[in-house]
Amino acid sequence: MNANSSDGEPRTGVESGNGKKRFWKRPLTWVVTVLLGALAAVLGGALQDLFKTAGSKVVNEFGKERAPFTVAFQDDSCPAVWTHFPDELQKAVIGKPENEGRTILVKNREADGGVTDLTVTLQGRTQSAVVITGARAVMSGPSQSPPASVFGTGGCGAAVPTRSFAIDLDSKSPTATALNPDEFSGPSPAIVNFPYKISATDPEVFHFSVRTAGCDCTWYLEIEWNSNGKVGAYQLDNGGKPFRTLALKSDTWQPVGLYVGKDGRVTGLSRTSY
Repeated sequence: MNANSSDGEPRTGVESGNGKKRFWKRPLTWVVTVLLGALAAVLGGALQDLFKTAGSKVVNEFGKERAPFTVAFQDDSCPAVWTHFPDELQKAVIGKPENEGRTILVKNREADGGVTDLTVTLQGRTQSAVVITGARAVMSGPSQSPPASVFGTGGCGAAVPTRSFAIDLDSKSPTATALNPDEFSGPSPAIVNFPYKISATDPEVFHFSVRTAGCDCTWYLEIEWNSNGKVGAYQLDNGGKPFRTLALKSDTWQPVGLYVGKDGRVTGLSRTSY
């Protein structure tokens, strides 16, 4: 029998009745088919998950390191407060200059008294525009009633700069609401609400005044954004912990001060105003 095909070319391999190789005799095709089947199964599951969340905001959708912007913040709150007299800080402040002693007290705060003032700087990672569409406080747990006694470093106050927002922790929807800046901010200060646009060369600085008059609240600041068709909500925390804001009442709040010697160094903590 002639081993050549009708066109004169030699035949190789084992053929089926119609002149084609049997599937199981074609190892490369078999491997590719199995791999494609496995890939289809994985992608199918991923697509199902994607469709389930389509149109919804996902906290840290890309993780903090992969968010389309960088975040830096400073807690400018005062007073710093504790639910117990901070005896454990005596050793830390004694012998320090007065200003350094106050800094130690504030740095080791247990909570912010009445208001948490955050200065937050947002800057895009690339030249692609990121639109900041809003911000709100998200409770990390149920709010508690303020304790019977609160100790704090004393009151203070500050002017309202531009791009300032108030968040009421006592409301059902603690969403950032734009504040009217003080006159020093410009000749015609005006309320400027979201959205804002940022990029690598166009950062923005926001001031959030997060307030409570009736709760001991722990919370995160959630910053909503969209960029290049993606939507997310970046959750800002306080060094891995939630922020804590504790309502102050005049009959339960006792100021904590510093005893200072003639040499200007701290000799101890007081329970009265300084």
